[in-house]
Amino acid sequence: MASRKEILQNLIEKYQLYKEQGRLDLSSEETMRTWINELLAIFNWDVRDTSQILQEKVLSKEEKERLVEIGSTYTRPDYTFKRGNEKLTFLDAKGTYVNLETDIDAAFQIKSYGWSIIAPCAFITNFEEFVIYDCTYIPAQRQPANFGRIYLKIDDYIENFEVLENHLLKSNILNGKLSQIYSDTLRGEREIQKLSPDFLFAQQLSEFRLSLANNILESNHDLIQGNSELLAYITQVVINRIVFIRICEARKIEKEGLLLDFQRNGFWNSFRDSSYNDFYEHYDGPLFDRINSIHEIEVQNDVFNSLIEKLYYPSPYRFDVIPTKLLSDIYEIFLSKRLFIENNKVIEKLKLEYIKTNGAVSTPQYLVQDLIKRTIAKNIIVSEGLNSVFATKVLDFACGSGIFIVELFDYLQSVIVEYHSENPNEKYSSLFFTNEHNTTLTIEGKRKLISDCIYAVDIDPEAVEVARMSLSLKVIDNVEFHENYQEIGVYGNQILNNVGNNVKCGNTLVSYDITEKYATIIQNEEQLLKTNPFDWRSEQGFAEIFNGNEGFDYIIGNPPYVEVKNYNVEYPFMHQYIKDNYQTTKNGKVDLSVAFIERGIELLNGNGKLGLIIQKRFFKTEYGKKIREFISSNQLLFQVIDFETTSLFKGRITYIASLILAKSQPDTVSFIKISNKSEEIPLKLQQLPTIEVDNSKFIEIPSNGFDTNPWNFDNADLLSIKTELLNRHGNFGNFAKVRVGIQVLWDKAYHLTVKSNNENGTILCDSHLENGFNIEIEACRPLIVNERFYPFCSDATSTYVIFPYDVVDGKKVQILFDDFCERYPLAGRYLSRNEATIKENVETYADDKWHLFTRENNHQRIEPKVLIPMTANDTFATITQNPLNYCDNANMFFVDIPNKSENNLYAIASIINSTLFSVCARSIANPQQNGYFKFNKQFIEPIPFPKENYINSEDLVEEIALIGQDIEQLQNQYFSASPRQKNIHRNTLNTYWNNLDEKVYELYQLSDLEKNYFRNRGRNINRTQILY
Repeated sequence: MASRKEILQNLIEKYQLYKEQGRLDLSSEETMRTWINELLAIFNWDVRDTSQILQEKVLSKEEKERLVEIGSTYTRPDYTFKRGNEKLTFLDAKGTYVNLETDIDAAFQIKSYGWSIIAPCAFITNFEEFVIYDCTYIPAQRQPANFGRIYLKIDDYIENFEVLENHLLKSNILNGKLSQIYSDTLRGEREIQKLSPDFLFAQQLSEFRLSLANNILESNHDLIQGNSELLAYITQVVINRIVFIRICEARKIEKEGLLLDFQRNGFWNSFRDSSYNDFYEHYDGPLFDRINSIHEIEVQNDVFNSLIEKLYYPSPYRFDVIPTKLLSDIYEIFLSKRLFIENNKVIEKLKLEYIKTNGAVSTPQYLVQDLIKRTIAKNIIVSEGLNSVFATKVLDFACGSGIFIVELFDYLQSVIVEYHSENPNEKYSSLFFTNEHNTTLTIEGKRKLISDCIYAVDIDPEAVEVARMSLSLKVIDNVEFHENYQEIGVYGNQILNNVGNNVKCGNTLVSYDITEKYATIIQNEEQLLKTNPFDWRSEQGFAEIFNGNEGFDYIIGNPPYVEVKNYNVEYPFMHQYIKDNYQTTKNGKVDLSVAFIERGIELLNGNGKLGLIIQKRFFKTEYGKKIREFISSNQLLFQVIDFETTSLFKGRITYIASLILAKSQPDTVSFIKISNKSEEIPLKLQQLPTIEVDNSKFIEIPSNGFDTNPWNFDNADLLSIKTELLNRHGNFGNFAKVRVGIQVLWDKAYHLTVKSNNENGTILCDSHLENGFNIEIEACRPLIVNERFYPFCSDATSTYVIFPYDVVDGKKVQILFDDFCERYPLAGRYLSRNEATIKENVETYADDKWHLFTRENNHQRIEPKVLIPMTANDTFATITQNPLNYCDNANMFFVDIPNKSENNLYAIASIINSTLFSVCARSIANPQQNGYFKFNKQFIEPIPFPKENYINSEDLVEEIALIGQDIEQLQNQYFSASPRQKNIHRNTLNTYWNNLDEKVYELYQLSDLEKNYFRNRGRNINRTQILY
C-alpha cells in the first residue's frame, strides 16, 4: 500500500497536469475544495462525515457581494475540524487569485477564528499554497501576513511532508499534538499577548461592568439606594442582554450590526426600548423579562462604547463560532468577582471561594462531557423511548455560569435526535426538523428538553442569570441550519418562553429550617440574605420533583472546594448550619464538596446517580474519613476515573477524579486510572467505552473492600490481599503510633544551621535572621529534617533548634524568658535582638512566655526513635538512639513503639523499609508531583501488621533487626569505598535487601501467591540505587 507521502506526490502531479491542460477554474473556491478534500483524505479525514469535518456552503460571487453591501463579516472558514460537538480548528479555502503570502486580511480572518475557539493553530490553502497560523496569541488586524506562520508552496509539500503530517493527520489533531507543538511558541515577541479569548473577554467584561455599574449608580441613586446586590443584578442583566443580542446577530437571527445601529441612535434608549418591546415579544423568557427597575434606569450612552467596540470587526472575537461552553467559561472567570458599593463608589472584590486561588478556572469541556455520558447512560434513559428521556430529571446543584447544563443539553439533544432518527414517531414530529443532511430539535423541542429535564441551583444571583442566558443561547444555537430558521421556529414569538425557569437562586446546602435552628438569623437581615436558604421541596423550589419523582434521577457538577472553616467569619450561620447538620463535616478542615456529596445523595431518588468532577484528596486524607464512611457504609461507590496528571485545569495544580455514586448500592466499583498527558486525555476519554457498553477496560473492585481507611483503587488483587492481611493480623496502628515532630515558634528565628562546635559548650551558627553568632548548645536540640533521606541513613544533623523547655520525669517544663536568659545568656540575647521581628511575623504569648512555642507537640519524647519522612518517593525509615534528637514538624515523623530496645527499633525500621510495606503504603498514600508520596499518619497506621506474630516471634524479629543493622553498616562503608569495592557492596546490599523481604514475608505468613505478588509489584525506588 502506498504511503501518505506517495499519495500526496501523486495528487500534486495530477493537479499540476490538470493546470497545464487548462482544466482548472483557478478562481473557484469550489474547484479548490475538490483538491483540498483529497488532501485531507490523505491524512485520514472523511469530509463527508459531519462528525469529523463540517463544511460551509460555498457562496456565489453575487452572494458575497450582497454580504459586503450590508456590511456583513460572515466569512466562516470552509472546514471545521471536530471531535463530537467540539470545534478543534479550521481550514479556509481560497481561490488562487488570493495571494496567501501577503494577504493580511485572509491571515487576520483565519487567526481570529482559530483564536476564538482556543485552537492552537489554523490553516488557509488554495492548494497551491498552504499556510499554518499560530493562534495562541491575540490577533490584530494589521499584523503582517508572515507573522506567526508556516508558509509552504506546492513544490515544498513533499520536502516538508512531516510538517504537514504533524498538523493535519487526524490522530494528531484529535489527541492534542497541536497543543504540544504550540504550547510555548512566540514567547519572545514583545508586540503580542499570548492570552486566550476566555481570559481576555472576562477581563474586558469585568472592566466594562465596573464602568457601567458606576454610571448606573451615579445616575440612579434614588433607585439603587446603596443596594450592592440590586446594582450588580441590574448591571449583569444589561450585559447579558447585550452579549446575547450580539450572538444572535452572529447566528443570523438578528440583523447584523443591530447594536451599532443602537449606538448611532443613542444606545441606551434604543436598547432599553427594544428589550422591553421587540426582544420581549421575540424571546420572552427570564432573559428578557420586563423588569421595571431596568426599564426605569438612566445610563449615559458613551459608557457602552468600550464594549460595543470589542464586539465588532476589527475586534478578533468571532461570535459566529465561539461555542456556548466558551462563553460560560468566560462568565465563570468574570463572575469570580463581586460588585460592592463603598463610599458611593462601585468596587469589585474576589468572592470568598476564589481568594485562595486568585480567581475561577472553568472545568474543561471534555471532562464535563465525559462525566455526563457516564453518569446518564444512553441505553438506560431511552429504554422506554422518548417518553423516558423527557421524563429524566437532571440537576446541577452548583451550576455557576452553566457549564454543566450547557453540555447536558447537548448530550440529551444528541440522544433524542439519534433515537428519533432511528425510531421516528409522528407523535413527536413537531419537536424535530430534518433537511437533506441532518436532523435537529425545533425551538419547541429544545424548550421541551430544557423545561422537562434540566434543573439547576446556585447561590449567586448573577451566576443564575448567566446560566439562564447560557440555556437561552442553546435554544438559538442552530447556525448550520440558518437557512431553515423559519421551519425550526427561530423567527417565532416568545421563543425562549419558560427557558431558564428551572434555574433557581438559592443555597444548595442550607434549607429554611436554619431560621428555626438558629433563630437569631431572622434579626440579621444581611446574614439571612447572604446565606440565601433554599427550600427544595417548596413551590419556590422543586416541589414537583419530590412529589412525583421522589427526587432527581441524576445530579451532576463540580462542587466548590472551599474549607468550611473559611465561611466562619463571612457566613457564620451557614458555617454553623453545615457543621451541625451534615454528618460528613465534623472535621474542621473539611471542604464544602463533602457536604455537597451528602446533600446530593439526599436529593436523589432511590435509583439515582450522582456524578462529580471532584478533588480526590478526601479519598485518602484524615479529614475525608467521615465522607469515606458515609459513602462506603451506604455502598454508594459506582465508578471512579482517576486522573494521574495534575494539569487538567488551566494554570492550576489539581488532583482530580471523576466520581459516580449510585443509590442502588452496587456490589462492585468500576475503576480506571488515566495516566496520559493532559492534551491526550480528550481522545482517551472519547475512545473509552462506557461500562454499560464495555467494562473490559475497567477494574472491577468489590464494594465491601472500602471503608473509612484511605481508599486504594489501583489494583483489585492488592485490595484483596490487603483486606485478607488486615483480617488476619490487624493494622500497624494497633501496634505503634506515628507522631509528629516539634513545631517551633518561627522557623526563621529558631532553626539554626551549625557551622562548628566550640570547645566552651557553644556552637557557631546561622539562622535566617542572623549569620555567624554563638549560642549555648544546651539551649538547643538537634533536629532531624527530611534532607537526602534513605533507608538506614545516618541520624547526624547540622540543624538545631532553640528549645526553651526542660523535660523532667517525662513531662515538659516551660523555661520562662528571664530564667532562659539567665541560664543561656547568648541564646537570650539572640532572641531579644530579634524579638520585634519575631512578633511582627507570628503570634506569640505575652510577657515572660513570648518566646515559647504556641504549639507544643511531643516535647517530652526524649527516647530512641524510628524516623520516617513524610514526603518521599518510597517508604524509608532509619533509627536514632540519641534521645535528644527531635523531628522537624514540617516533614519528619517518628514511630512510637511499645518496647524501644535496639532490636525492636531496627526490626520496625526494617519492616517499613521492606517491599511489602512499601507496596501497601503507596497504594493509599497521597501521590505528589515527580513520583513522590505523602506518607502521613493516616497512610502508615492502616497498613497491615502482624502484631501477634511480632510479639511471639522473638527469633525472627531478631533476624530482621540484624539484617537491618548489616545493611546500615555496609551502607556506611559504601560511601568511603573505591569504585571496585562499591560494585561488590552493591551486590551484597541487594542480597541483604532480598533476605530482609523474605523474612518479612515469613513474619506476615504470606502464601506463595501473595509473595509473588509483592515481588512482582516491587518498590518504587531501588534501595541500593538510591545510594548512587
